[in-house]
Amino acid sequence: MHFSRAARKLNLAQPALTTQIRQLELAVGSPLFERTNRMRGLTAAGRALLPEARTILERVGAMKDMAKRVALGESGTLRMGVIPPAATTHLAECLRRFALVFPSIELTVRQGDQDKLVERLVGNELDLVIGRPTTEDQGNSLGQRRLFSEEQGIIVRVDDPLAKLRFVPIRRLSDKPLLLLRSNAHFGQTLLGHAVRHGATLSPFHAAEDFPSLHWMVRAGLGIAPCSLLLADGLPRGLMAKQLRPSPPILEINAIWRGSKPEPAAERLIRMLSEKMGIWSH
Repeated sequence: MHFSRAARKLNLAQPALTTQIRQLELAVGSPLFERTNRMRGLTAAGRALLPEARTILERVGAMKDMAKRVALGESGTLRMGVIPPAATTHLAECLRRFALVFPSIELTVRQGDQDKLVERLVGNELDLVIGRPTTEDQGNSLGQRRLFSEEQGIIVRVDDPLAKLRFVPIRRLSDKPLLLLRSNAHFGQTLLGHAVRHGATLSPFHAAEDFPSLHWMVRAGLGIAPCSLLLADGLPRGLMAKQLRPSPPILEINAIWRGSKPEPAAERLIRMLSEKMGIWSH
């Protein structure tokens, strides 16, 4: 109820405060204060707008806090893509812990093949992909960081003679049908090349539409299939993952993001994955 005291509280000169009040009254189209030489209170319009003004200020304060939390990676959204070999129980445990530590981050996960996920990442439909290292063509617009490595083996029926062996010699796979995904040209190529280098000839059969159908076809006795040994514990009943000798090349799983550095929430998750999954992969 006093212009001078109000100006001091706001760290303003009194003429500047008076000018701002006049501008506010012009903007809303009505006097807000009853005054002559002294402040006498609010007009009817002022009394009506006061609760709205307080609500606006509260929302401004909340927006500042929200922006700060998002910038720190403590709130917001995180859209993530994962290739199937990386969808391990350890990754699931990391995501569970991430959701507990950062409940204000809305996490969505899409699983698919590498090319489609990276395409969505470049198109700003995803913020982070857990997948194979990117190619040179993609590398100009994408950043990446190694998380862990994985070894490929094969999936066989539990009653297959190969299931009784501790390690399956690669030559024992000669002339066996190798079941592959129809829509993923990269899937199985590492194993095919490895077999050729060690004198084994596999018969690729690109017939499975997805991983459930791939597993079902192995269960039906139609052939064997490549498998990340990190997923061995999650195979359907009746199937078993076996190591090969000589072992195929070790494959890397990377965190991949758009631009020079990850979004803050993605960076939080990458740090957690680097700490936990780096330990598990060794």
